[in-house]
Amino acid sequence: MTDQEETPKVRRWLPLLALLAGLCWALVISVILRVDLISEPNLLSPWHLLFYILTLGAGILTFWPLETWLELPGLTIEGTLGAGMLLVTLAMVPAPDGTLLDQSAAPAYLVMLIAVLLSVAAIVRPVIAVLSRRWLALRAWALDNRRVRREAYECGLFVAAVLALAALRTLDPIKFVALAVIIVLIEILLLSFIGVEPA
Repeated sequence: MTDQEETPKVRRWLPLLALLAGLCWALVISVILRVDLISEPNLLSPWHLLFYILTLGAGILTFWPLETWLELPGLTIEGTLGAGMLLVTLAMVPAPDGTLLDQSAAPAYLVMLIAVLLSVAAIVRPVIAVLSRRWLALRAWALDNRRVRREAYECGLFVAAVLALAALRTLDPIKFVALAVIIVLIEILLLSFIGVEPA
């Protein structure tokens, strides 16, 4: 089956897949809010297994249709991994008390920052792809998946950097704007020196 044949079939099932994904997300959030997974020592308890299954299902049902429909390779793996890390951290890792530099709190912060980077990049990537194909006049740039992926990870890096500064208790409006300017300048330089992805 070719990609051209598969895409219309995925589009036909999008409403059902979106409904199932929404149901999985609602159940995952309910488990996080209502079940104390942190205090349960058995990581293979029924509640933990249900949480793992729902988390995996939510990620796949959310990102696989978008990957197939928009032809964004790797989105399902990256999005499911990022969302899974983020949900597991929120549900099963105690909230750190100190700053990012505290030895006891650093591992939790690092896992959270990586999860945020991956999650934000996966969420933003389809948005950038759609907006690029609709607004960019140069077709080679509009269909350049390498550029779309890079810009999505730049957005994820920006959010993770903001959270890192907040975890260090050093975030202020000046640093926030400076980070945004740095990310934009880096992307402008990359657009200037790197060509579009060959077809």
